[in-house]
Amino acid sequence: MFKRITWMGIGMAVGATGAFRAKRKVEATIDRYLPEQVADRAAASARGVGHVVRAAAQEGRDVMRATESELRARVEARTYVGDRPVQAGTAALGPAAAAGGTGGPPGPRRQSRTASTGGQAPTGRRRSRR
Repeated sequence: MFKRITWMGIGMAVGATGAFRAKRKVEATIDRYLPEQVADRAAASARGVGHVVRAAAQEGRDVMRATESELRARVEARTYVGDRPVQAGTAALGPAAAAGGTGGPPGPRRQSRTASTGGQAPTGRRRSRR
């Protein structure tokens, strides 16, 4: 008989504790979904997204500038007219090293299209470069 009373008391204690914890959890969930709480969480999330978007845009601008400078350097290397200037130290290395033109003064550049048309923009469609 003493065992039954002991196990009944343990069962009541566990049941009361479980019910109390379940009640607290339900109340916390209800409080979390009140309109004020939802609005606060949405505002905080929007601020976080704003920071992420700004950081992504800044990173995109940085990459764009780096790519643009790389492309401009490639165009500069490709648009010389005539012979490239020969440096004193590269003449002994041969024509391949002298053609690189590393560090020397820039040579003459090719004229732009607008300069050849008398300052007016070209009309019509551009031809594709294939």
